[in-house]
Amino acid sequence: GEDAGKNVKTVDDGIHELFTEYMAVPSPPQSEKSEKADGLSDFDTYIMETTGKDLKSELDQYLDETLLPRVQEFDVLDWWKQNKLKFPTLSKMARDILSVPVSAAAFADHVFDMEPREMDEYKTSLLRPETVEALICAKEWLLESDASS
Repeated sequence: GEDAGKNVKTVDDGIHELFTEYMAVPSPPQSEKSEKADGLSDFDTYIMETTGKDLKSELDQYLDETLLPRVQEFDVLDWWKQNKLKFPTLSKMARDILSVPVSAAAFADHVFDMEPREMDEYKTSLLRPETVEALICAKEWLLESDASS
């Protein structure tokens, strides 16, 4: 509709903001053994420091890729797994966003119940605090969207 451009910009801005947040999170430290084994960590650091500013971001490179044809049996998680070397940050984002456990999906209904519930330690351990926050925000956005329609 007539709001399509505005909505596309909102999604584009949001994905760039999320990507920036993921880029700001430091990678887990490598053990000394693995660092000595590959011998390339200093080279990787040098390349990132000297060329990172002039090149397109990983996200922009991904967005410039040719679209894949739509097929019924496409496995999006497998695609991201296969392309994690090409798009390391985006593959982490995809893993975090797309791999919500089935048990967590059922649990999400209870997150939005208005009546208080006691949650056992197991159920609360299924979701990271960031995921619960994202679910609550999504629910609020959906409720706002329904109210304004």
